[in-house]
Amino acid sequence: MVNFKLVVEYDGTGYAGFQRQSALPTIQGELEAALGKLLKEKISVAAAGRTDAGVHALGQVVSFRTARQVPPERLPGAANRLLPRQIVVRRAEMASDEFHARRMAKSRRYQYTILNRDEPSALLGRFAYQTGHRLDVPAMRKAGKALVGEHDFAAFQAAGSPTASTMRRVSALRAGRLGDIVIVVIEANSFLYQMARIMVSALLAVGRGEIAPGEVQRILESKDRGRVGPPAPPHGLCLVRVRY
Repeated sequence: MVNFKLVVEYDGTGYAGFQRQSALPTIQGELEAALGKLLKEKISVAAAGRTDAGVHALGQVVSFRTARQVPPERLPGAANRLLPRQIVVRRAEMASDEFHARRMAKSRRYQYTILNRDEPSALLGRFAYQTGHRLDVPAMRKAGKALVGEHDFAAFQAAGSPTASTMRRVSALRAGRLGDIVIVVIEANSFLYQMARIMVSALLAVGRGEIAPGEVQRILESKDRGRVGPPAPPHGLCLVRVRY
C-alpha cells in the first residue's frame, strides 16, 4: 500500500462541508469519487480540517492509501480532470506509512476576509463577508490578544459536536486592513466546532463598537457560549495552511 499526501484547494460554496454525507454534496465525497474512479478501487481520505458548509480552502491537506503505484507528479493532473472545477488538487507526494493528515497536524491556519464597504462585490462576494460599518481594526487587534495562548474555549464552541476537552492553543491571531479589505488570521493546534467563526464574530462586535475590547477576555473566562453572537458567515473563512 502507498500512502499519499495531497494539498487541496476548493471553493466551498454549494457544498455541505468537507465531511462525507450520504445525501448531500461534500468535498470528501467528490475527492473519494474522483480518486476511486482514477485508481479503480475504493478510496477513503482523511483531512487535516473538517471545514463547515460554505467554508473554503487554499491549503487543505488530505491523506489516503492505495494499492496502485501512481507517480505523484501525475496524480494532480489526472485527479483534476475528474473533479468539479471548484475542487483542485494542487500537489501530491508519497508520505511515510504512519502519516495521517489529521492526527499528525501540529496547527491549522484560517483566514477570515471582510469586505468593509457599503457596496458588495461581484467578484469577492463568494469569499468575503461584507459589512458597511467601518471597523475599528486596532480595537479588534487589542481584543484578539486575549485569545492567544492555551485556554478553555468553551465560550467559542457551537453546540452539536461533542469533544473530550475544550482546551485549545491559539498560537497567532492577527487583524489588519488593506483598503476596503480587513483580514483576520487565526492559527491554533486545532479548532472546536465553529470556533474560528465565533471568534471572528466577537472581534466584529468589537470592531463595530458594540462591545469593548476587554469584554473578549471576560467572555473567554466565562466559558459561556451565550455571551457571543452567532458565528460569522462561513463564506468569509478559508483554511490557508496546515503545519506538520
